[in-house]
Amino acid sequence: MIISGEKGQQSLVQMININFATPAITMATSANEARRIMSSQDFELIIINAPLLDENGQDLAMMAAQQSSAYVILLYKSDLLNLLQPHLEENGVIVLQKPLNRITFEQTLSMVTITNQRLAKLQAENRKLTRKLDELRLVSRAKCLLIAERSWTEPEAHSYIERLAMDRRETKLAIAEEIIKTYVKI
Repeated sequence: MIISGEKGQQSLVQMININFATPAITMATSANEARRIMSSQDFELIIINAPLLDENGQDLAMMAAQQSSAYVILLYKSDLLNLLQPHLEENGVIVLQKPLNRITFEQTLSMVTITNQRLAKLQAENRKLTRKLDELRLVSRAKCLLIAERSWTEPEAHSYIERLAMDRRETKLAIAEEIIKTYVKI
């Protein structure tokens, strides 16, 4: 998403399209319009070319960084930049000074792209590990129920779940869920 005056939008779109294959880019010319769009859509990257028609862009950048998972780049021309930059960056906003250096902008976009790809891999791995942990919890709960209800040892309960899973060609999770349903009456 690009939030900028119309003149700035075109130059930013050109710089992005020259170096990156991008899907359709959503545009907004004001902070209010951008907030409306962001409330109904998710974005990987939000570029704010400040100042905007209705605000300076800092508040919008902070809101976007705090309320979304998008990378937020604020393009800002100001003597106050040195004062603003640390506060914005600690809240997840990448600040680039205008006039914009094309190479710096391209490197920043490249870094955002690489970081986004790595983050996506980490999130997928996190989801996989979370599923595995949930499975282990359920299997452990089923083992505890077998130990309590049948007076088995932990190795006996474990062996029982594994053997049943192999015999039925089902996962240990499916067997554990069945055991839990058997012994836990709601």
